[in-house]
Amino acid sequence: EDGLLHTACETPNYVAPEVLKDKGYDGTSSDIWSCEVILFVLMAGYLPFDEPSLIGLYKKIWEASFSCPSWFSSGARNLIKRILDPNPLIRITIPEILQDEWFKKWYKPPKFEQDEDVNLDDNILYFTWL
Repeated sequence: EDGLLHTACETPNYVAPEVLKDKGYDGTSSDIWSCEVILFVLMAGYLPFDEPSLIGLYKKIWEASFSCPSWFSSGARNLIKRILDPNPLIRITIPEILQDEWFKKWYKPPKFEQDEDVNLDDNILYFTWL
């Protein structure tokens, strides 16, 4: 009814703070948060939010209490802080991420090729045969 998601279905270390409120959340914004946690782990080798107890973990997530390793560039740090903003209303959006200088440095947009000879019926026959 309200256009928000109401089911919390994320791994605790990756969950966005607004999901913890249990009052509805925008899926896109919370997914951006979770993807940033993944990027952080790939870059740092550890989780930005990690505590032995769920209550401690959720407190860190709620406050966005984390620090970047010293080897992160200032551009990476700035983008991460904008993505891991606990307020989903001011969290950076996908279009803004795509315009970020650090993100654009090695970003290559996807190229989609359309093959007009493809017929979905061919795929159905192929998979039916398997």
